[in-house]
Amino acid sequence: TLQRTCSVIQMRTFTAALFAAAICGVAGIKVTVTIGPQEKKCYGEQAAKMELLVVEAETVADSKVSVTVLSPHATIFAEHDRSKVKTAFTTTEPGPHWVCIKNDAPTPAEVLLSVLLGPEAKDYSQLAKKEHLEDSQVSLRRIEESLRNYHSNILYIRAREERMRQTNDSTASRVIGFCLFNVMLMIGVGGWQMLYFKRFFRSKKII
Repeated sequence: TLQRTCSVIQMRTFTAALFAAAICGVAGIKVTVTIGPQEKKCYGEQAAKMELLVVEAETVADSKVSVTVLSPHATIFAEHDRSKVKTAFTTTEPGPHWVCIKNDAPTPAEVLLSVLLGPEAKDYSQLAKKEHLEDSQVSLRRIEESLRNYHSNILYIRAREERMRQTNDSTASRVIGFCLFNVMLMIGVGGWQMLYFKRFFRSKKII
């Protein structure tokens, strides 16, 4: 029947999307880290432009730590001497974003760190209630956004590779030009020396 055919097509589409999401992976970090006295540890995530980033850090034994969030070119967030920190923001530029935790105390600190990025940072339950979406539709929305962010990251990486290639080509051209200049300079100096000594020897009637 037509209804069964549509159900099969929808299931195949959903399965293919899940497979694509599995290939792309899940963006985010959830770790428990021990930071020694006066020690600093940083964790990074590749983010696309206009992507939601949520950072949570909480110490286990009510220790005090400093948390800093860095974009590729600026400091986005900084809190000092806190036992619990949570911040959320939308990235303004693509590239690696770093979360750094520093322990200024004389004793080690155990920290629960959570960094969620993109679809993993969003609460889709409110969207499902508002638009009356089923679980499969919510999953497809999440996968669609994951693929969109993945594509943005690929474009950013390609642009960086292209800039690096242009820089390498420019450097190689300068090196080749410098080598050719040195060769021509050595030939010119050698020719001048030959003419000078030839005239010198003739003036002395040696040749």
